[in-house]
Amino acid sequence: MRPLEPRKLLTVIAPREFQRFVIERLAAAGASGYTLTPATGAGSTGLRSGMLAADANVRVEVILPAAQLAAVLEGIAELIASGYRVKAFVADIALLPDRP
Repeated sequence: MRPLEPRKLLTVIAPREFQRFVIERLAAAGASGYTLTPATGAGSTGLRSGMLAADANVRVEVILPAAQLAAVLEGIAELIASGYRVKAFVADIALLPDRP
């Protein structure tokens, strides 16, 4: 088996209107791709049903080397500091590389 490579899994849950902002931050940091899914649920800030465009969240997941993570988190931190309902969390993962 090929050796696993250490990476970071960044998950951002944000109002749908910030989808482009998050994706632009990922591209600027050099991320090669991401996964985007609609997200609904409830939390301390209330219910996000997704029934209306103004009431919809997106979940963006990206696997990054640790060196790229800080640049992405800076932009996300700006949104959070401005009071927007954005959550970001990071997990340490091990990635099976696609090349030996």
